Amino acid sequence: MPATNSLRQRAPTAGSFKPGQSGNPRGRAPGARNRISIEAREAAAHIVDDPEYRAALKARVIAGQAPQMEPLLWAYAKGKPVDRIEQGGPGTFVQLDDDELRLRLLSAARIYDTT
Repeated sequence: MPATNSLRQRAPTAGSFKPGQSGNPRGRAPGARNRISIEAREAAAHIVDDPEYRAALKARVIAGQAPQMEPLLWAYAKGKPVDRIEQGGPGTFVQLDDDELRLRLLSAARIYDTT
């Protein structure tokens, strides 16, 4: 005997969503933080700003015993530091004048020109 679907679909009402439309079409506002994230950030900031904690952390770092949780707490409390990657040697382009930079740019453009 073939299985039958006993579930019936309800008729759409004025307040029901259209197919493919969510309850909040615009979604969360850009940059809006999750409530739990805000609470975690505040709790981490409270911990790392405590002078007693900082003294204990300093002793553990000097002893080489700072666990992996420390960087996570600091990242939550103060944010991750920005990584900057220098391309080329230090001062490579600082020493060149504008004409020399233009010549290098043109020669690089000729190398990569595919037309």
